[in-house]
Amino acid sequence: MSIPNIRAIAIDLDGTLLDTIPDLAGAVNRVLTELKHPTLDLELVKSFVGGGLGEHMRKSLRAVLQREPTENEKTDAMARYRRHYAEHIADETTLYPGVIEGLEAFKALGLTMSVVTNKWSSYTDTLLKHFDLAKYFHHVVCGETLAHNKPHPAMIYWSAGRHGVHPSEMLMLGDSGNDSRSAQAAGSPVVLLDYGYSEGEALIDLRPNAIVSTFVDIPALL
Repeated sequence: MSIPNIRAIAIDLDGTLLDTIPDLAGAVNRVLTELKHPTLDLELVKSFVGGGLGEHMRKSLRAVLQREPTENEKTDAMARYRRHYAEHIADETTLYPGVIEGLEAFKALGLTMSVVTNKWSSYTDTLLKHFDLAKYFHHVVCGETLAHNKPHPAMIYWSAGRHGVHPSEMLMLGDSGNDSRSAQAAGSPVVLLDYGYSEGEALIDLRPNAIVSTFVDIPALL
């Protein structure tokens, strides 16, 4: 199949550009250890990723407490989490295979690119610089940029506007229901990578335009 008339590409960060889960899980478990709770398996923490750091930490606390954490518990845990994650943000995080080749191919096609992520800007900027990715992107939309995060369509509308294209002319690349739902709500096509953090959802059920295994599979669709 082909996805015609694409002039820009919006790309998710965690689970799409970068495999960040080792350091996300590491920060969670450092917090839990400080609070004298048992640590969590990486695969379980991975299933919590997608709704932003606050939701990620809340689900982790709920898993060890076996109840919903209080507001004070969430606030305290988040302060600890932010400190630990900032200190260890790129200890074990890696680029997925094919990402650089794909970004270079998109650039060669004359497509402008953006990062659209629920991750906070301080962490996003640090990771993009660390992996020398910032040079590829026209702009970045992060968790605190707007009033609403994915799966709300606001980020997609805003990014398309910054690119100067209609949402239908901007392809969303992601790995989860947040990416698929936000794109579809805005009228943008979406391609999902099969290696990311889908929060336990089957990608086929999210009705993307395509499911691929690497960025280098995408130019052939355009």
